[in-house]
Amino acid sequence: MRFANSRLEFITALHVVALGIFSTWAFGGGTDWATFVMCLIGSFGPLVTLAALRERRAAGQPSWAPLLALWPLFAFNALVLLSTLQPSLRIAFIEGAYVYVPRSDLSNWPSSARPELALKQLWLFDGIVLSCFNVLLAVRQKRTLRNILFVLGINALVLAVFGSVQKFTGATGLFFNQVASPNTSFFASFIYHNHWGAFAILMLAICLGLLFSLQPWTGHRDFWHSPALAAVLAIFFLAVTIPLSASRSCSILAILLLSAASLHGLCRVVRYHRAEGKSTVGPSIALILTLVIAFIALIGLSREAIGTRVADTQAQIAQMEDTGSFGARAQLYGDTWRMACDRPWFGWGLGSYGTIFTFYNTLHSRDNLPQYYADAHSDWLQLLAETGAIGTGLYLLFFLAPLFLLRRSGKIPSLPRYLLFGCGLILLYAWIEFPFGNPAVTLAFWTCYFSAVRWAQLDQRERAR
Repeated sequence: MRFANSRLEFITALHVVALGIFSTWAFGGGTDWATFVMCLIGSFGPLVTLAALRERRAAGQPSWAPLLALWPLFAFNALVLLSTLQPSLRIAFIEGAYVYVPRSDLSNWPSSARPELALKQLWLFDGIVLSCFNVLLAVRQKRTLRNILFVLGINALVLAVFGSVQKFTGATGLFFNQVASPNTSFFASFIYHNHWGAFAILMLAICLGLLFSLQPWTGHRDFWHSPALAAVLAIFFLAVTIPLSASRSCSILAILLLSAASLHGLCRVVRYHRAEGKSTVGPSIALILTLVIAFIALIGLSREAIGTRVADTQAQIAQMEDTGSFGARAQLYGDTWRMACDRPWFGWGLGSYGTIFTFYNTLHSRDNLPQYYADAHSDWLQLLAETGAIGTGLYLLFFLAPLFLLRRSGKIPSLPRYLLFGCGLILLYAWIEFPFGNPAVTLAFWTCYFSAVRWAQLDQRERAR
């Protein structure tokens, strides 16, 4: 498989793939050492960006155009770096112990409760985002994009099989009990099952996009002798792992994604057979029966995990009825909102949530001890609390800026549509969970996003010729 024509295009693809494979197998990037290595690997991203800009200038192409999409990221970086110059906590000696005390005089200015954590998170974020942005900047062929997504999809399939075998054998630790997991609800190499669920949603979007980007059996005898069969099997194995990992919310998202894909597939089959002058009844019934059988098999393989989560859900509903409240999660969101409202413009500083939330936390365990939260279980609320309205606005501008490149693309092909659909589901999920708290999920998200934009651009240029 030839990856790319130009050297820079090959380096870009290899860099993203290497970062993606490492992050997934290194506990999703969820350990300190894995995060540090990801930062080191990601540090090559800005160098590739500079090389790509230089190559564009040498080819007579405008190098300022990509910078228009990057200016919100530059502004976000400037805001975070400026905040680290003013620590928003001071150390005080109270009742025989040194404690953090917030400084109220900085509430209307950029500041950071934990400057060292802000710099660490910014390093990781920039490394991931710029490495993925290089896909948009340096890749010049659809084949290269397809190869990147294909390798990442194969890696996800291997992880899915690995995680399933690990689950069915009753392993109580990661890598078949070789590594003790800090979380009992782990899957494959991911410490937290909901992070695996978010990752699997994005990988499903990749596999579905690759499947529907295939021309119907071109160069092959029929479906059974085409790459489409391998794509369908990969989709099935990935889909099984989401309920198997006991991720309830991601199971719902998977149902939405797969339902849309099933309807799309049915329409594609009907349209193809009509164009060939053949009957559509038989193929339609066969496809529907296949989907029903696949769904039954999926439920059968994950029935134990589904039963456990159903029981948990019933217990949570009963508890909410007894207490007359919406549970601890709603209280957590309310406390986080109060934290954000106290510093609405610039927030408390990137990476400050775990430290500052202790001043706002009203949640207590059954033994009446305070509970510690390192994450808000809502990426959007946490981003608002840490970077304020201005930082959140810059983050959104950075996300939306590449979409303006698609305003004249016309009809968007199937592959980028599925990638963007998967990204949209994760953005929606980020309201009630913290998928972006996992580096591997963050990397998969931005890879899908920039690959979708680039594919649509290249497709538009092909149609314009």
